[in-house]
This record gives sequence, C-alpha cells and structure tokens, in this order.
Amino acid sequence: MSLKKTVDKSEVVCSAVLIALGVFVIREALAWEYMTRDGPGPGFFPLWIGIAMVALSGLYLAAHLYDIARGEPVHSTNWSGTPAVILAWLAFMVVIALIKPLGFVAALVLMMLIFVRGVFRQSFTKAVVVALVSAAAFWVLFVKLLNLRLPAGPWGF
Repeated sequence: MSLKKTVDKSEVVCSAVLIALGVFVIREALAWEYMTRDGPGPGFFPLWIGIAMVALSGLYLAAHLYDIARGEPVHSTNWSGTPAVILAWLAFMVVIALIKPLGFVAALVLMMLIFVRGVFRQSFTKAVVVALVSAAAFWVLFVKLLNLRLPAGPWGF
C-alpha cells in the first residue's frame, strides 16, 4: 500500500457524488409529507437519510483534505472490495424489482442469500440459515407484532 501526500481524486469524486445524491434525496423528500397525524410520513426517513449522506460525506471529505493540509500521509484507495460492493448494489436493485412479484419476505430471503454467500463469502448452508432466520424474524416483528402490511407474494407472505 503506497502512502502519498496529495489529494486522492477518487476520495473527492466519491464524496462529491454522495453529497450530490444526498442533496437530490433531500430535495425529493421535501416534496413528500414529513409528518402525518399517525406519525412520520413518507418524507420523514428519506429526508434524514439525505441529511446524513450530505453530512457524513462532507465530514469525510473535510477530514481527507485536513489530513493533506497537515502534511499527513494519506493511504491510497484500496479497490479490492469493489466486486463485493457492486454485488451488494446489484442485490439491492434485483430485490427491489422482485418485492412485488415475490413478496417482501421472499425477496428478503434472496437478498440475504446473496449477501451472506456472495458478499461475505460464507458457506451455502450458513447463507440459507441466516436468510431464513432473518426473514422469519423480520416477518414476526413487522407483520405479527407491529401489524404492518408488507407486499405479499404468491405464497401469502
């Protein structure tokens, strides 16, 4: 791993992209109702997620630039985890697309399988156990205990 004392362009670009995405999320969330008479509205969580994205990305960028200004060596970007990150994002996109036809719980099982087996490189048996236990716990908590309606697939869950 090489050390350098110059600005790492990838850190700046990634921070700027995340800040821009956060601003976009905030702008979109402001168009939705923040609070309803029953509690948080559809704009509540996206607004705070956008604010967190902007704040944390800005802090990260500021820390990177501060270290360089102080003359501290900066580690170069390690790209070895890129395939796992891409797989995780692809898993999110596929699962979002499959929530309606499969149902939330079945889509969650699929996502957990991809994460545990593909991203974290655990055994298939462990991936199946984690996926089923996670989905069952999620279903019990949100459907049974909190009485929330989640998209149900052809199997009724």
